[in-house]
Amino acid sequence: MLGVFEGFGVIAVVVLAGFVLGRTGVLGPHAQQVIAGVVFYIATPALLFTMIATTDLTFIFSTQLIATGGSAVLCAVALFVLTRWVRKRSTGEAMFSAWAVSYVNIGNLGIPIAIYVLGDIAYVAPVLLFQLLLLAPIGMAVLDTIRQGKVDHWWSPIWTIAKNPIVLGAVAGITVSGTGVDVPAVLFDPLSMVGDMSVPGALLAFGLSFKDGWQLPLKGTRSQLTVITSTKLVVQPVLAWVIGGPILGWTGVDLMAIVVTSALPTAQNVYIYSMRYRQSETLVRDSVFITTVLSVPAILVCSALLG
Repeated sequence: MLGVFEGFGVIAVVVLAGFVLGRTGVLGPHAQQVIAGVVFYIATPALLFTMIATTDLTFIFSTQLIATGGSAVLCAVALFVLTRWVRKRSTGEAMFSAWAVSYVNIGNLGIPIAIYVLGDIAYVAPVLLFQLLLLAPIGMAVLDTIRQGKVDHWWSPIWTIAKNPIVLGAVAGITVSGTGVDVPAVLFDPLSMVGDMSVPGALLAFGLSFKDGWQLPLKGTRSQLTVITSTKLVVQPVLAWVIGGPILGWTGVDLMAIVVTSALPTAQNVYIYSMRYRQSETLVRDSVFITTVLSVPAILVCSALLG
C-alpha cells in the first residue's frame, strides 16, 4: 500500500511547484504553453525513443497488453460514441473524453506503484508504449483532421500521423530495438537527458494551470466528468480483470498488475495534448484532477482484493 501513497506524493510535490511558479509569475504569462510545447515536441519523443530502443519488443507485445489495451480501447470507443452521437458534443470533445478514460498516468504514478506495489517496474513499459504508439497517434490523427477542415487526399491522415513528433520518436525506437543497432553514447545520452524532462514538464504545466485557483466544474460539464470518472476508475479496471483473468487466465501479481494499471488516473499528457490542440482544456484538467484524487481509494481497493 505504501507504493500508492509514494506515487501520489511524487506527483503532488511537482504539481505544487508548478502552482507556486504560476502564482509568483516568475516564468512569465506564457510559461504553461512554452513548457507544454517542450514536452510535446522534444521531451516526449526523446523519452519514447530511449525507452523503446532499450526494451525487448517481445515483452512489450505480450498477452497482458491485450487486457490493459483491450479494456482501454473499449472504454475509449464507448466514450467517443456517447459524447459525439448521444450527447451531441463536438468531435474534439469526444476525442478528449475518449483519451481521458483510456490514457492512464503510467509514466510517473505507474512507476512508483509498479516498484512498491507490484514489485517489478517492467509492468510499466507495455502500457506506456501502447498509449504512445496507438492511442496517441490515432487521437492526433482525428484532431489534426478536424482542425484542417477536410481531407484532400486519402493519404493525408497517414501523413499527419507520420510527421507527428511523438510518432517519429516511437518509430525510431522500434527500429533501433528491432534491428539491434547500437546507438552511440554521444547521441543516446543527450536524448536520454532531454527525455527525462517529459514527466516533470507535464506535471509542472499541469500545476501552472491552477495558478488562478480551482473552482467546481461548470454545471454543463459535471455530467460529462461524472461519466469520465466512473468509466476510468470503475468500468476500465473491471473490464481489465474480466479480460485478463477469466478470458486470458492471468492470476496472482500478473492479474493485479493488469487491474491496477487500468485503475490509474487520467494522464497529465492528455492535458498537454489539450493545450496543444486548444480543445476541451478545462474538461481535461478537471478530469485529471478528479481521477487522480479518487484513484487513491480505487487502487487501494484493487490491491486489497487481488493482493
